[in-house]
Amino acid sequence: MDEYRIEDHPDLQDSGWVREAVKRAEREDRARRLRSLPRRPRRRFWVGAAIAVAAVLLAWAVIASESGPAAVPGVRPVDLDEPFAGTSAAAWADGEAGVVAPEAAQVGAYSAEQVAAAYGRVREAVVAARVDRRVVVDHDLEPYFGLFAPDLRESLRVLFDGRNDGEAALMVTRVDKGARLAEVEPKARGEMVAEVGPEGELVVRTDYTFAYAFAPDRAEAVRGASDVVALTRFQARYSVRTGGPGVEGLWADASLGSFHSIGCSSAKRGYLAPAFTEQSLPPGLDFDLTAPSSPADGCPE
Repeated sequence: MDEYRIEDHPDLQDSGWVREAVKRAEREDRARRLRSLPRRPRRRFWVGAAIAVAAVLLAWAVIASESGPAAVPGVRPVDLDEPFAGTSAAAWADGEAGVVAPEAAQVGAYSAEQVAAAYGRVREAVVAARVDRRVVVDHDLEPYFGLFAPDLRESLRVLFDGRNDGEAALMVTRVDKGARLAEVEPKARGEMVAEVGPEGELVVRTDYTFAYAFAPDRAEAVRGASDVVALTRFQARYSVRTGGPGVEGLWADASLGSFHSIGCSSAKRGYLAPAFTEQSLPPGLDFDLTAPSSPADGCPE
């Protein structure tokens, strides 16, 4: 009788199938780790952005629009003193000035004053996560952690313990140590809106896009703005909750992210770097926020 060995199975001889199986296993392992993080008992809402929902909502993406090769006429040379010139982001506000809360109004049983306070808390969180250079460049997370309810802070520290950097990037933007952010403020635009959540909590949903300019080591290697400007968009759900000392305060419940003109190897590790670190995209791309994004990580193999 011939001996049957599992490694002789036809599927295991197919390198493409094996690669996909490994990727599925890695995704499932990440999801198991996230589900095992400490959670506040007897409550149904999520214990932090991406902690309970990353496996469902994570959508790393490079938003690609059509473009020709580097020699195509019309590709603008980039002015490193004004790196956003000639891009859609040039008209956006600078830094935290682009994170604007709407005029507060009553939402359900919550007064306009309560809604305004929630907007203020959420704005602080968005600015800390995406603009504050202590967080974005120096990777000092305490200014961000301190904005949330005590119980969530502990879960965030687990999320940011170095084992879950891909999921952690949905919470906070961190520039890769091998990249250098330019001195100019990132550009920002977006909105936030308040609503009543499924358990009666006050929820604030945000949708903000940020453009970050980077300083290249070799200016002559830069082909256009898309080489030095990386774009990120995050749609997040925050809630303000009441309860015991550990529960009272701001909670980050879920986040969905997409990216444009980035360094893919950095993105896969959960960090932000510009396209010029790899130059895998053609030059001259503008930021098409309506273009379809890819599921999985959006970067080429």
